[in-house]
Amino acid sequence: MTPGAWKRSRDLFWSPRKGWPEGPTLTIADERVLRLHPKLKRAIRGELITLKAGESAKSLRTLEKLTKRALTMPRKVTLIAVGGGTIGDLATVFAHVFKRGVKKLIHLPTTLLAAVDSSVGGKGAINVAGAKNVLGVFHAADECWLWPEVFTTLTEAQRREGRIEAVKMVITLDRKTWAEWVWGLPDDAQIIRVARALKNAVVDRDPYEQTGERAVLNFGHTFGHVIESLSGFRVRHGEAVGLGMLYAIDEGIRRGITPQNLRWELEGVLPVKRARLQQWLAPKYAARVKALLAADKKAAWILLESPGRVRVVPM
Repeated sequence: MTPGAWKRSRDLFWSPRKGWPEGPTLTIADERVLRLHPKLKRAIRGELITLKAGESAKSLRTLEKLTKRALTMPRKVTLIAVGGGTIGDLATVFAHVFKRGVKKLIHLPTTLLAAVDSSVGGKGAINVAGAKNVLGVFHAADECWLWPEVFTTLTEAQRREGRIEAVKMVITLDRKTWAEWVWGLPDDAQIIRVARALKNAVVDRDPYEQTGERAVLNFGHTFGHVIESLSGFRVRHGEAVGLGMLYAIDEGIRRGITPQNLRWELEGVLPVKRARLQQWLAPKYAARVKALLAADKKAAWILLESPGRVRVVPM
């Protein structure tokens, strides 16, 4: 596939018995996932590079490390990302820039968050100077392999992250489904199905963030990324986005854009505590918050007018 060209990836249900692709392959995998799932590790063929997952992996240093390890591999290699969002982000950037683009990119998301969000849409990025996702690419995956067994070892905190991102998509994109989710979230399999369908539909219409439609997916991310950076990425991405959503609701109410009842609805569904938001609004963080918002590539607040309807407001 031409690097940067958009196409929707094929979602395939996978298991180790289906094996690995033929031809040269390079797998970038979360080392912890392979320890937890030896059947997956035994299925891998070709070159394997394992990494410790986390935001620290999304760096120029790691990108250079991958390049040195893969130097002798042909450009027509199939790259497979096995892990959560940080591994997927890094692998997407590498797929785009290694010898000007690999032959094929496959995501095998191993967290609920990656399954509902980061493995969809073709965006990849790395962090620089403590700022999140400031160097990035658009590079769509050819396939996404969904293996239900890999989600069985997730912690409850990891499951919450995925549910938060799914809630974000539903409240901003699907009024009818939001009216159902207010009364309780469905099981994780349904959450994955709904979230992937909603995000794919948006990205199909605005794959490169040119028309503004894709901006809706940034709801909660503007201040969420600030919280991640302030915490040195100790606050998990999903929780940070959840807190960012609460901040965006407050901002919308202050501006007269968001109705008050949406605050109560969202707080009733989100598995995050509002008290966690207040600590990042302390005066001691003011200068750093201002600098991080100034560096934010979105330069806008995504605010809710009603379920399924947002407004983009310049920062």
